[in-house]
Amino acid sequence: DEALMPKLTNEQIKKIYEMLVLVRVFDQKAFNMQRQGRLGTYIQFKGQEACQVGSAAVLNDDDWIFPMYRNSALLIARKHPIVQILQYWNGDERGLKAPDSVNNFPIAIPVGTQLTHAVGAAWAGKLKGTKEIAITYFGEGATSKGDFHEAMNFAGVFSAPCIFFCENNQFAISVPRANQTHSETIAQKAIAYGFEGIQVDGMDIFAVIKEGQKCVDFVREGNGPMLLEMDTYRYRGHSMSDPATYRSKEEVNLYL
Repeated sequence: DEALMPKLTNEQIKKIYEMLVLVRVFDQKAFNMQRQGRLGTYIQFKGQEACQVGSAAVLNDDDWIFPMYRNSALLIARKHPIVQILQYWNGDERGLKAPDSVNNFPIAIPVGTQLTHAVGAAWAGKLKGTKEIAITYFGEGATSKGDFHEAMNFAGVFSAPCIFFCENNQFAISVPRANQTHSETIAQKAIAYGFEGIQVDGMDIFAVIKEGQKCVDFVREGNGPMLLEMDTYRYRGHSMSDPATYRSKEEVNLYL
């Protein structure tokens, strides 16, 4: 449907496609390296490439990103050297030092702690009068943590230019989404804090870019925060030690 397509040049579409292929190949390569004992650990993102690459495409380099542990694709799309990402996953935290040209915050391993950091950075930008925004990435399981509600409330009260970017991959480790929140959607959680939340097909790169651009423009213009729920699916286990026996092959195949 052309009405749902963002306005992109052929060159932009080519670059987006190349990035999607690059991060998928990286994910498989890192998985292989971990199984060979060449990486200490690794968190796969297969199935969530469109969310991460699409959102990176609509941000400026001086916007602040606050990633979670499943955001290696996001960092690659945000110009973080691949060798440094592998360095980090091999236990050397110096791998998360961002290039001087982009504002990439280090990966957060604890669930939800990065949300309050993002709101603080967004509020600081507002106080300084800059046009920088902050965007923080998390899974749907994080919306049941206190950090999520504290960050959302603070952002709403102070109209912080912050985007809450939820990658709803349907499982908080082994707990299905329906068992850890009774909300019909994650997006509607924004209502309680006085701002808008929208749900997007997170496996449609063009939907992510189009809705993401609208959201970024809205927040950058000083209209306050927004919550974006990306409806996606995690093809692999939660981590390398997760056999993912809590879901059937038939379920996974529905998303392939």
